[in-house]
Amino acid sequence: SCCISLHFYFMQTFNFDFRQLHWAEYVEHYCMGTKKYALKEEMSGLPAAWKHLNNLRNICYGFNTILVVLIWCIFIARSQKARNMWYFVVSLCYKLLSYFRASSTMRY
Repeated sequence: SCCISLHFYFMQTFNFDFRQLHWAEYVEHYCMGTKKYALKEEMSGLPAAWKHLNNLRNICYGFNTILVVLIWCIFIARSQKARNMWYFVVSLCYKLLSYFRASSTMRY
């Protein structure tokens, strides 16, 4: 009885419902607090760090895209089924695009 009422009091006082947490904001504040108080780093270098991180992310996306395109080209060059499937997908996209383009110019 005492433990249940104490538990209820703590649940009202300290909001421990993890479903109500906005996790992205929580993790961002956690990282900023760690940087500022635990690592004792200056917050003035943060914009440069974000810019550097975005540059690294863009390089990674570019590299992955080039790698996928190269592997796909090699795969298409060796497999007739893959080539036929590629031509089918491209022609289907072209037909859908031309259909939507034609239907958008029609007047009612």
